[in-house]
Amino acid sequence: MSYANPYENNPYANDQGYEMNDNQYASAQDDHEFVDFMTEINNIHTELDTYQNLVNNIDSYQKRLLTEINYETEQNLREKLDNLTNNAQQLQNQLRDQIKNLQVKAASSQSNTMKAQIENSRQNFLKIIQDYRIVEANHKDSTKNQAIRQYKIIQPNATDEELEDAILDSQGQQIFSQALLNANRKGEAKTVLQEVQDRHRDLLILEKSMAELTQLFNDMEQLVVEQQENVEHIEQNVDDAQHDVELGLGHTNKAVVSARKARRNKIRCVIILAVILAIVVVVIVVPIVTHN
Repeated sequence: MSYANPYENNPYANDQGYEMNDNQYASAQDDHEFVDFMTEINNIHTELDTYQNLVNNIDSYQKRLLTEINYETEQNLREKLDNLTNNAQQLQNQLRDQIKNLQVKAASSQSNTMKAQIENSRQNFLKIIQDYRIVEANHKDSTKNQAIRQYKIIQPNATDEELEDAILDSQGQQIFSQALLNANRKGEAKTVLQEVQDRHRDLLILEKSMAELTQLFNDMEQLVVEQQENVEHIEQNVDDAQHDVELGLGHTNKAVVSARKARRNKIRCVIILAVILAIVVVVIVVPIVTHN
C-alpha cells in the first residue's frame, strides 16, 4: 500500500517548516538569555553576601577603634578600617551598575521570573545599604561624643559652640592648635589633642560616606521609576515604528494601484489605436482593392 505525500499539494508546507524552525530558534535563544540572566543573578547574590560581610566587619572595627587605648594599635585598626570602607565603596558601585543592567534586560523581557529575581536583588541591596547607613550613623554619634569628652580634658570650660566647631568644622585644625597653646599640661594635652584630631578626621570621612550611601539609596529607589519610563519609551518607539511601517505599506499599495491603472490605460490606448487603424483600412484600403 502506498501513501500520498501530505505536503505534495500544500504550497505552505515549506513555509511552515521554516516557521517552526524560527520558533525553535527563538525559544532556544530565550532559554540561553534566561540562563545567562540567572547566572548573573547568582553572581549578584554572592556579591551581596560579600557586601554584607564588609558592613559587618566595618561595624566591628569601628567599635574596636573607639575602645582601643594603644595608639599604634589604633592606627593599625584605622588603616584596616579604611581598606574595608574602600572595598565596600567599590563593591556597592559595582552592584549598583550590575543591578541597573539586569533591570534593563528584565524590563525588555516577557519573563516575570526575571523581573521578580532582579527586584528581589534590588530590595536586598537596599536593605544592606540601609544597614550600612545605620552603622555609620551610630559610629558618627559615638565618635562625636568621645571627641567631645576628650576635648573637654584640655578645655573643660569649652562652650557647646566651641565644641561643635572643634569637632565637626572642616577648619578644626586651627581650633586644635589654639587649644594646645591654652592648655595647662602640655604633654597630656598634646596626646589628647592628637586623639581629638583623629576623631575629627573620622567624622569628616563618616560625613562623606553617609552622603554617598544616601545618594546610592535614593538612586536604587528611583531605579524602578526610571525603568518604567524606559519601557514606556521603548513601547512608544515600537508603536511609532509600526505606524511608519503601516504608512509605508499604504504608500506602497497606492503606488501599486497607480501602476496598475497606468498599465490598463496603456492597454486601452493600444486597443483604441488598433481599432482606428482597422477602420482606416476598411474605409480606404478595401474600396481601392474592390475597385481594381
